[in-house]
Amino acid sequence: MPQFLFKVVEVETLENDSGDQQFVNKIANVDAEVLDKQSGKTIYRGNFDVMFNKDGVYPSVKSINAIDVPKYIKTELLFQSKRYIKRLRKWL
Repeated sequence: MPQFLFKVVEVETLENDSGDQQFVNKIANVDAEVLDKQSGKTIYRGNFDVMFNKDGVYPSVKSINAIDVPKYIKTELLFQSKRYIKRLRKWL
């Protein structure tokens, strides 16, 4: 069973042409580390972008699919990163 560790490195606000403050998009650069709980070995270490706004959280599928790990790790990385940013987006 893998363990997922995340850390937000940087948050960038995308320019909004319409002037509508309701739909402000932001991109968080997230450092991720996936560890094997039993052996303690690192399965993956790297970073990727996660776009978010008040309506949702959207991890970069293209970046995560480029990682050389098993498919179930990629799927869990998508879901776990989305869950992590969703909880933090009030403060980011």
